[in-house]
Amino acid sequence: MKKLSCGHVVGDPDQTHYCDYLRLGELLSLQPGRDEVRHPDEHLFVVTHQSFELWFAQLRFDMRRIIEALQNDDVSLATWLVRRCVAILKLFSAMMRVLETMAPSDFFAFREHLEPASGTESSQWHEVELMAGLRDETFRRFLGTEPSEDPSRGVPSKLWTDSLQEIWEQPSIASALSELFGRRGVEAADVYRVAPEKNPHGDLFLLAEALLEFDEEFRIWRFAHARTAQRAIGADTKGTGHTSGVSYLDHVATHRADFFPELWRARQKLWERRHES
Repeated sequence: MKKLSCGHVVGDPDQTHYCDYLRLGELLSLQPGRDEVRHPDEHLFVVTHQSFELWFAQLRFDMRRIIEALQNDDVSLATWLVRRCVAILKLFSAMMRVLETMAPSDFFAFREHLEPASGTESSQWHEVELMAGLRDETFRRFLGTEPSEDPSRGVPSKLWTDSLQEIWEQPSIASALSELFGRRGVEAADVYRVAPEKNPHGDLFLLAEALLEFDEEFRIWRFAHARTAQRAIGADTKGTGHTSGVSYLDHVATHRADFFPELWRARQKLWERRHES
């Protein structure tokens, strides 16, 4: 018999136990205690953002597997994992709805203590974007902006990291997809057939549609993020990380390029082919 640190008693001291397996003691120690928060809703704010980071970690883990599967022509595995990533992305908008249960007055009770920290400092999130296929030089320069000695007059921290640089130089899902199409001798539009005509590229069709859903959910999440911020701080309040706040989030939601543009362009190509025939 052995009493564990979590309070449970086990018969075999060497047996696997739920609390130890998940390292719950360590995990639950990372949230602020009652005497550490400026307002009770700060606990919700921290838990929600820590949850986001855990899901970002899972996305990074699975997206690396997707890239490897595409490189190995394992389309079925890649499609399966993309569908999992889509399911994770769908959680994000719902998680923002949980944050909307904070009244603006309650958020403002501790918001000033966050400054100059900002969600833009999430390296994992930027890694997810790069692994998907983002290769925007303007965005790259923004992340590489050197911090100002006076944080009130410039970015508080440099967002570009060695890890981001490494991922930038490696294949992404988008580039691995293009290479897969090349090996199969097809363009994106070729994977679509008018049903019920037999599709010789049915596996690529399912993969393409899963990736388009990934793109869609990414945009939906960005839009939901902007709306939650607007509900919390208003349209014209500056962001904590010296961004323009909601207008910055709206710009990202509407102007950030899709990860898989060749899949979106396939629609136009299909229409053009129809009218050429």
